Amino acid sequence: MQLTLLLSFYAGITSATEVMRRPANFNTKLAPNTPVQFNSAARLKTDTGCHFEKGGKVNIGYFPNWGIYGRGYTPTQIDIDSLTHIYYAFADTDPQTGRAFLSDLWADQQITYPGDNNTTPGNNLYGNLKQLYLLKKRQRTLKTVLSFGGWTYSQGGHFSFVTDSKQRTTFVKSAVQLLEDNGFDGLDIDWEYPADEAQADALVALLKETRHALDALAKKKGDNVPYQLSAAVPAGPQRQNLKVKKMNKYLTYWNLMAYDYSGSWSNVSDYQANLYGGAYSGVSTNASTEWYLKNGASKDKFVIGMPIYGRGFQKTNGIFQSFSGVGSGSWESGVYDYNALPLPGAVVHNDLSNISSYSYDPAKKELISYDTPIIIEKKCDWMSGQGLAGAMFWELSGDKNGTESLVWTAAKTMGKLDNTENHLNYPGSQFDNVKAGMNTTWRGIVKSRRSTFTY
Repeated sequence: MQLTLLLSFYAGITSATEVMRRPANFNTKLAPNTPVQFNSAARLKTDTGCHFEKGGKVNIGYFPNWGIYGRGYTPTQIDIDSLTHIYYAFADTDPQTGRAFLSDLWADQQITYPGDNNTTPGNNLYGNLKQLYLLKKRQRTLKTVLSFGGWTYSQGGHFSFVTDSKQRTTFVKSAVQLLEDNGFDGLDIDWEYPADEAQADALVALLKETRHALDALAKKKGDNVPYQLSAAVPAGPQRQNLKVKKMNKYLTYWNLMAYDYSGSWSNVSDYQANLYGGAYSGVSTNASTEWYLKNGASKDKFVIGMPIYGRGFQKTNGIFQSFSGVGSGSWESGVYDYNALPLPGAVVHNDLSNISSYSYDPAKKELISYDTPIIIEKKCDWMSGQGLAGAMFWELSGDKNGTESLVWTAAKTMGKLDNTENHLNYPGSQFDNVKAGMNTTWRGIVKSRRSTFTY
């Protein structure tokens, strides 16, 4: 039994959080430069009963830029009333120079949405990022953050630049300019994962230098609200390399990737995001959180990640049993969007001891581990009781509507959400409409607090 547990535990090291990646075939259903088929039906809005106030919890949702393709999910469909942050995933880096850049300019800056007029004179921002800016104008407590890395852009040496001080300087300068150009409120580092002490030290240096650059930008612009800096961090043994106490000094938030504890690499069907337990995977959210706090992470900066998807196990007799195969998934093998679950014929089981859940179809012998609203509520109750900062979700396109929404459930359970104001003033942007705060009159005159542009 001990050998089985160890094999399962270490096999998971190489596979965890691989879901946070841009699929190789992300746009197979829609070639670039082809109009997106916009879904005009916004998500059903349901009152959470929560309100925004100082000291409230954060509720963060990742938006992947490839979601507009096969999934047909756009920023205009996001229910912003339940969110404090939208993390835009993912930007990339040049491992040879450290230069930060957007990964899909067409989706990020160029695609035109209904209401856009790309014949307007000037150098203007369109695409997903214009839509995010417009959401910020509607909801002044909504912050947008540009996330670098993820699984795909952490492989092949994409973060090798961090150990070179000159390349780090290049990254910091270019990343901060991306923030200013595109109207973000912060930057997120999702490096999966620093492999040794030298890389862990370099990550601390990267965070320090980025923090100083963001503070300098705010001072230069006269902003009273700091720009935010966060890091997505592993729940599994990869965390052992991190210099937690040193990192904590520079971070606004730690985002614990508290999912992918089990999957195709496991030896038995298992929970993929259990709060307690973890006998087979060797991982639980509670134990991982305790480790980070013990090693220097601040409670009021620590955010618990939760999945809006499930992981499948086929030809199994139930939970903690052998299996063969993981199923076709919604978009990739073994991974099912929450809004497709439970599958027809499956029965949902909520484990209130381990605080996890799954569905099981005894006829098909198929089990899918995912979080239900009941489990999200229990996790948020635990998180609030621990005095932690809030919740994070990967990723928004997989959620359901109304009271079955996991993001909505978290907001309702936490009750009070962070009311930190976002930024709208970007005088150093390369884009005329961002400089002007997207304030366009019928005459084509765009006005900002500092400038007036006549088109």
